[in-house]
Amino acid sequence: MVILVNAVQFETWGGNTKRVQLIHPESTKSARRFETTIITGQNGSHKSTLLKQLVSDLTLLKPPLDGGAAAQRSPPQVICISGSLADRFPQKELPGGARTSFDVPNYTYFGQRIYSNLLSKKAPVETMLSFALSPSRSERYSWEFYSEAHKHAGIELSVEYSLNLRIDKRNGLGDLLNAVRAKTPESDSDRASARSLPHVSYKVAQWLLKEFSEDDFFTLQKLVTNGKRQINLTIDTSGPRCETVDTNVLRLGLLTDLIVLIDATVVGALSKTKFSMFELSSGEYHMFTTILGIGFGLADSAVVLIDEPENNLHPQWQRALMTAVFDVCGRALETGHLIVSTHSPLIVGAALEGSTIVDLTTEEPQLSIVNYGASSDELLLTQFGVGSSRNRLVVDTVQRAIYLIERGNFNNSEFESLIPKLTAIREALTDDDPMIEVINALLDEETV
Repeated sequence: MVILVNAVQFETWGGNTKRVQLIHPESTKSARRFETTIITGQNGSHKSTLLKQLVSDLTLLKPPLDGGAAAQRSPPQVICISGSLADRFPQKELPGGARTSFDVPNYTYFGQRIYSNLLSKKAPVETMLSFALSPSRSERYSWEFYSEAHKHAGIELSVEYSLNLRIDKRNGLGDLLNAVRAKTPESDSDRASARSLPHVSYKVAQWLLKEFSEDDFFTLQKLVTNGKRQINLTIDTSGPRCETVDTNVLRLGLLTDLIVLIDATVVGALSKTKFSMFELSSGEYHMFTTILGIGFGLADSAVVLIDEPENNLHPQWQRALMTAVFDVCGRALETGHLIVSTHSPLIVGAALEGSTIVDLTTEEPQLSIVNYGASSDELLLTQFGVGSSRNRLVVDTVQRAIYLIERGNFNNSEFESLIPKLTAIREALTDDDPMIEVINALLDEETV
């Protein structure tokens, strides 16, 4: 098995250089084709900074810290999944439309953040579609992740997507194929204008020319110039269907921002009523977009970075999400590395045997390895500051709650009887106590 990321080095907010090993020496004994690293630590322990540095190192092809030893190498694909609206993953575009150095074909961001302070709920769905419409992903509609994503969202397996042509771009479009061919490294710094259509970087332009045929470019140009504004797309277990245009052309339109998503109509699995996908609860939407994003997005070799996947998720769903992620990584990846940053003991407890756990709480990062049979309440003792020095009743109460949730017993009377006790414990803690994060996760509440 090839290890893709051994270590990372970054600068802290205080200006100090910190080096973090990401692979436990014993983790290479695992028979899986991908490594897993779970990163924990209190707020302010630089978890997001670490993830951002990893993206920079991997996409900008910086040399590995070990000088090339231990099989660390630059991967062909980096996928970043954000459970937080305030993630620090790099953006591909500046507010004025200029392209950043991260606008490269091997870096994908699944999240709602646009620029530094704008949000778009449609953005992760558009990104997912740019992979799902690829002919190379056609067989994945029969994989388990597709039905799992819809099941957790409480919707039927068929979704109707409404797409719009950017007819406001018609006058400035010109010759699309030649415009893509004309991109240069210097044009990346140009602000967005009619003259710069389509708004893609030089490296993305070169990839588009290899990925799509000349006919695809000609068809898209004709569609934008003469076509009707709205396009209807249906996706179900048999794949994508569109009566008016080839789905790969739709994919090219999404990648060049000449086609945009307007809405997506879903059908409730129980109610059988139609409604907009964007009316799903935040947890349902997060499960749906994350599972589909990874399921369709993964190539056979990749590094996947997930920041705070527990956000907006019920405790049971936190474990279900990680199970789905592990399953699709195991099927899609020939080699890879999954790196997850979390505050949740349930995410840590879901880690596969042989996974590396990195605790950034102390100045010197602490590494441990998940052994067979380890449960969330055992990991709680070492990873989240719930030690024997505390009141035994407090520890027993929290451990019992985690034990019940691990086994899906969050709705039974015993767990419900623990809720007032957990609430009282939390109220008695100081604001910086790491156990607050644990109890918030158990009570399905956001971290304070």
